[in-house]
Amino acid sequence: MGDIDNNGKVDIVTTMPTVFSVANPNPPRLWVFEWNGVVGENKYGNYTSGVLEPTNSWNFDLPNNVDFRPYGLTIEDIDNDGENELITGVRQSTRGREVIVASVAGELSGFGSWVIEYNFIRTAGGSLYNVTTGDLDNDGNREIYALIWNLFTLYIIECTGPNQYEVVDSLKQVYSAQGIDYGALDGVRVTDVNNDGVNELYIAGTESENTLFIITNITDVSKITASDVKEFYHIPVKGNQNSDGVGKFRSMYVADPDDDGKLDLMIAGERNGQIFDFEYSGQGLPSDSTSWNNYVAFDVWDYSGIPPDAPTSLHPRFFYGSPTCPQGPIDEFNLPLCDMDQDGLAEYVFVNYSSSFEVWQNDAYVWVLEAQPQTGIEDELINSPNGFVLKQNYPNPFNPSTS
Repeated sequence: MGDIDNNGKVDIVTTMPTVFSVANPNPPRLWVFEWNGVVGENKYGNYTSGVLEPTNSWNFDLPNNVDFRPYGLTIEDIDNDGENELITGVRQSTRGREVIVASVAGELSGFGSWVIEYNFIRTAGGSLYNVTTGDLDNDGNREIYALIWNLFTLYIIECTGPNQYEVVDSLKQVYSAQGIDYGALDGVRVTDVNNDGVNELYIAGTESENTLFIITNITDVSKITASDVKEFYHIPVKGNQNSDGVGKFRSMYVADPDDDGKLDLMIAGERNGQIFDFEYSGQGLPSDSTSWNNYVAFDVWDYSGIPPDAPTSLHPRFFYGSPTCPQGPIDEFNLPLCDMDQDGLAEYVFVNYSSSFEVWQNDAYVWVLEAQPQTGIEDELINSPNGFVLKQNYPNPFNPSTS
């Protein structure tokens, strides 16, 4: 969400891989639903035909017959020109793995048009599941981090001025010797957890080793080498040995869900069946593992009462998770929600790609955890578009003394 055409109305922007055909060789791949601007009305897109239609759709200016699979979308003014850009990661396409930076001339509800400011294309193997932004070297120029799932392959694209972008560094197959096929899935974030003016880049590795990486003390992103990539924490691995693997990290966000002033890395733990709340202690170097506390915000095995080694057990895949108040770029139309039900407590929402209703009828596709610093954590679950259930309290992950 954001204001992609800078007209003061928030837009919902969505994408999906779309298969071309002989009858439709160039379908749209991006849809924009703009708020109607009426305070109190939650209407987005066009309703003139009686059916909800997007305000705008776009094919990324592709030629015909291109297999094109967009993945990540970020709206921010990355080049500081006063106008927002859409940064899109393309996990794969006929042309390779791509990063596209685009902006809008005019208003999409009128005669506005899309302008591609930059297009990065690489034909290397692996899928591109992480395109995120930050300013690691703190020089005022923001960067795009494209981490390809290919033995840890990282491209850093720096914005050097309005509409100016340059690949300034690349680390290719850093883990080829070890044979560990690390990538990241929405799991690369830049922050400064100890507020010392030196940013850190954190990476949640995709593989079953449950590895967290850090890159820090960087004064020039163009000079990063493989030796700057440090494994600084391994979270204990959990999971059903009869599943397709155990452990693994997926999406990661920086947040402070318990509002104690100490930043956390909130990590979806896929086959672990856990959500991790990895909190900086407030003291020590961020690169020192002893400066962190790892709390388990949610454990499906404990919650269900079904252990991972049970004869018939669950097969969880906690993929996409996000705190409702993440740390990140903020403008008047890209504010984090922070508190969905307005009860003063932050939430964390995540998706289970592999629910096991045949084993546990209370499993769910979507879970909502709520931070309760003094009393515990609640979970709210949605089993279907029409179903909503409020469950009992779960021990508080953000204050282990109450668990």
